[in-house]
Amino acid sequence: MKMEMATRPPRPEGIMTHMMLSGMLLMATIYGACPVQITHLRVPQYVANGSHAAVLDCEYQLGPRESINASGLVVKWFFNDGPAPVYQWIPPNRPQDLGLLKGRLDLSYQASKLNASRHRALYIRNPTTELSGEWKCLVSTFDDEDFMTKKMVVYSYEKQFELTQSRPGHEEAVNITCRAAGVYPEPKMALLRGGEEDSTRPRRSAVLPGVSVHTHARSGAYDIVATKVLDQEELATPTILTCELRVPSTNYTRLKSLVYYPGKLNYPYSSESADSAFAQRPLVRLFCSCLAVSILSGLLA
Repeated sequence: MKMEMATRPPRPEGIMTHMMLSGMLLMATIYGACPVQITHLRVPQYVANGSHAAVLDCEYQLGPRESINASGLVVKWFFNDGPAPVYQWIPPNRPQDLGLLKGRLDLSYQASKLNASRHRALYIRNPTTELSGEWKCLVSTFDDEDFMTKKMVVYSYEKQFELTQSRPGHEEAVNITCRAAGVYPEPKMALLRGGEEDSTRPRRSAVLPGVSVHTHARSGAYDIVATKVLDQEELATPTILTCELRVPSTNYTRLKSLVYYPGKLNYPYSSESADSAFAQRPLVRLFCSCLAVSILSGLLA
């Protein structure tokens, strides 16, 4: 004889617990704490010193709740891993410029028309070289946070750039010297030798080996000098010599060239006057003096 086991109906409190958990899961799916995520950090790779402006933008996604009313949202910018932010925005309050950026931002700039992303970006007026470095955007809510970092270089042009040639004390060699001053960040310099000036198919410029390069930091910028001594045997034909000045991490490059003619050393940066040039030619002076005496004697005769 088989005995049937009676099944107990589910307890009301078990049903209520299940319904509450299901409801919480549904609410979390619809309104819940979706993680904040930075989708794009737009930081200029390089910008010229003293240019009109630099805009650093931090695009991010929020959960539905934060997107509607910006509840718990905080946007901060940091510079070079500093412990304190240089910018902070907590909606609905006005953004704040802090530390290094105090007084250097346009706080009215709006990167978006949405309440939750209106003041997410930095609008830096007239950026200068001390703003070169790592920039970090940190976005946080009550439930999560995210950050992203990028580097920006603010470079300065050279205040002086010249290429000269001279004799190092004997006639068998030529000293090529290139100088630049007031460059930031630390620049690179190279001397190049081109083809013959009158060649119908000139060679491509080649970097000269064994060039001596020295840099010197001064007043927040760098001076740089490159020198190379060439034997005249290496310069048997008219040759183009070029100095290349380059700023790393940017597309900034400057070139300056001169032409060396065998047996004729030019001084393109000298300011020798006609009088001083005349004074250096004793035979010419003697001839002119004799000519003047002859003319005067003829007039008196």
